[in-house]
Amino acid sequence: MYTSMRNIILILSSFALVSNLSAQKLSYTPANPDKYPYPSVAKDKNGNKTNVDGAIIRKTYIKVTETYKSPISGKNYKFGKKASKATLKAWNTDVRPDGKGLPSGRMSVQQGAQVFSAKCAVCHGDFGEGVDRFPVLAGGIGTLKLHPESGGDPKPLKTLGSYAPYIAPFFWYIHTAMPLSAPRSLSNSEVYGILGYILQLNEIRVNGKDIEDSTVIDRKFIKAVHLPNEKGFEYNNLRKPDTHNTRCMSNCIDTSKMVVMHIKTDATVVVPTFGKGRYSYKVKKKEETGGGIGKTIYDNTCAGCHNSGVAGAPKLGNKADWAHVRKESLGDVFKHAINGFNAMPPKGGDTTLKDKDVKSTVKYMMEKSK
Repeated sequence: MYTSMRNIILILSSFALVSNLSAQKLSYTPANPDKYPYPSVAKDKNGNKTNVDGAIIRKTYIKVTETYKSPISGKNYKFGKKASKATLKAWNTDVRPDGKGLPSGRMSVQQGAQVFSAKCAVCHGDFGEGVDRFPVLAGGIGTLKLHPESGGDPKPLKTLGSYAPYIAPFFWYIHTAMPLSAPRSLSNSEVYGILGYILQLNEIRVNGKDIEDSTVIDRKFIKAVHLPNEKGFEYNNLRKPDTHNTRCMSNCIDTSKMVVMHIKTDATVVVPTFGKGRYSYKVKKKEETGGGIGKTIYDNTCAGCHNSGVAGAPKLGNKADWAHVRKESLGDVFKHAINGFNAMPPKGGDTTLKDKDVKSTVKYMMEKSK
């Protein structure tokens, strides 16, 4: 439904390449981009400089200015203005794994625990245990090597403490996207306090010392943190291709005979059939197979908020919560669900949903809440 902590953690393994250093023997992704093992610019066998995708880098001879003079009409067209320092500062909010980009601010862990309880616990639990479908933030250290053989066996628990390689980028994520109902409402100091409390919940030690309630968290402290899985992500060498196909210049495949299959979440069932091309598929909605697409979309997209009532969302099955919704016309309810309303984003956060499927989901939720 929303970008979760788990997704952000996965993103951390694919940092942009910015150095021109020669290749080093590293299997993990270093925190400092200047120490990435593969260069962003290399040379081919003819001595041409090439980018990460192998394209030859040519010198640019066109002088770029703020105003473009059309050769056709002779009129001038302005494409904007030079960004001011204030504009650049407003946009430059990302934080690197090594801590570069962390802003000023400071807060004790005890104060951070209070902020977490007020702003974060409704989704993540008082101790980071997670509520309903929201991410678990604490625990799981030492479980990543587990290989369950059945559904009842212990399995890896991926949390900020057990799975994330670096803590610094989470400042950026929390400050930008959290809390869910009021993103960008936290101060820098509050974010530092929250990070300190999460680190304490995961029993992370810094410079050989435990994190106490009185410990003050600031950018210097965050830069000194080393998480257990810091070397757990293999470096993503962008110069190593995923495939080894050759470019087709003649006798190419007739793309008009190819069938493209789009697979969504559990809202579809793929049934193989015979048809044009080598393989053909028919995608059936679960409505057609008896599953009910409204329920499926609710389970995958809406349950995170409407099961618990987070951020004022009416709880499924609670008649009192839905009483004010029933006073509105069905058309207005559909409009709110599709376009977003109060803390709820358009289509519950999944903008790939069709309007008619959102309406089916609304009908399902209202039927279950009579």
